[in-house]
Amino acid sequence: MAALCSLRALSPGLSWRLLGSIVLAASVLLGADVAAQQVQADSLADAITAGRLVLELRPRYADIWDAGLNERGHAWTIRSIAGWQTATFEDFRAVVEGIHTDVVDAHRISVASSQYYVDLSYPLLPDPRETDTNRAYFEYVGLPDTRVRLGKQPIRLDNERFFSDVDFRQTPMLFNGLTLVNNSLPDMEVYAALLNRIRTVFATQTRTRIWLLRVAYSPAQDQSIAAYGFGLNQPQTGSDTDLADNSHQVFGLRAEGAVPIGRGFAALYTAEAAHQRHYAGGDPLIEANYWRLGGGAVLPRLAGLGVRIDREVKASNAGQYAFQTPFEDSYAFNGWALQFTSTPQTGLRDTWLSVRAQPGRFTLVAEAHRFGATFGGLDYGNERDLRVTYAVTSSLTLKLQHARFRAGDPAADFYDVTKTWLSLTYDY
Repeated sequence: MAALCSLRALSPGLSWRLLGSIVLAASVLLGADVAAQQVQADSLADAITAGRLVLELRPRYADIWDAGLNERGHAWTIRSIAGWQTATFEDFRAVVEGIHTDVVDAHRISVASSQYYVDLSYPLLPDPRETDTNRAYFEYVGLPDTRVRLGKQPIRLDNERFFSDVDFRQTPMLFNGLTLVNNSLPDMEVYAALLNRIRTVFATQTRTRIWLLRVAYSPAQDQSIAAYGFGLNQPQTGSDTDLADNSHQVFGLRAEGAVPIGRGFAALYTAEAAHQRHYAGGDPLIEANYWRLGGGAVLPRLAGLGVRIDREVKASNAGQYAFQTPFEDSYAFNGWALQFTSTPQTGLRDTWLSVRAQPGRFTLVAEAHRFGATFGGLDYGNERDLRVTYAVTSSLTLKLQHARFRAGDPAADFYDVTKTWLSLTYDY
């Protein structure tokens, strides 16, 4: 962690160059141990023909009621992904995919895209029509216990609080750049990245400069400790704040795991803390903390039944700026009704109870949230979420989700929202 913190004193340009050196050095030094050899194709043609097809189809129905607009709308959308993953040749392999998303039918609902007019008098569904490349990258696996990837790729770190592909949306968020993963040291993983472009869930392309470094250690089975840091040099990150330059850096620590406690039970725990501050010309108001603490228990022999309670705080800088997470998995945190895609300036406190079970082919999830401000004491409201997933086959999954948000104090400027989704996903 001391190594991470020392980066904070560097200039933006020097930090960028230093992370580039870390990526190159780690790929050589950490990959020095002997590892299993990759199975290699004899020729480029063999690598292509010995590859495998990537195919995904996901039609989805969405129904949204928004009390603020006094409107209810619904839409059918579909995601189609097709591509090819080659076998390994000369220690390289490649993945190339195309994606097409479409709005099959929409009634009294707004579909957001840079190419289509958005009528804000109707509820928003951020699943636009688009045809684009999806994953498109080369991988180098010639170094032991190391994977180097260059191109357009998803990034999913830890619980996806800070970096995710937001796969719930029909258009996933992808990052262009260089990433490296190394597992040479026992029970340890090093991840580093340099990124220069983002494809958002709205199908828009945004230039950026991001460095990212994460070191994780597993002291025991099902337990992990991670230290991470990243810097974002990008003035505009959507509508997260009213600031002219949202460039920032984050440094944090995270611990998570499960510990057997007898009688077939396991105790669950999560503890995390991070600090966000201005960086690379970012507004000096950017200064805020983040923390999460939670725990519970799971009984694997009873359909994996688990219950836990968590509290998460995105603090506010005296009501002027609050901790932001622009690349998170929006649907994994703070409720599925998507009321907190950006953190209000008065901060966000989320206390929630969650229950999960997996009887047979079903996966059942229920959450109950209570939201409030960390500065000023406003009650934002509460939310109830339910999800039922059924594995029809190993390749076909049916999923029903429902989110019901009810607003709190009128001064908080939130409105009641109810959302329901029904999707069918086929993966080949």
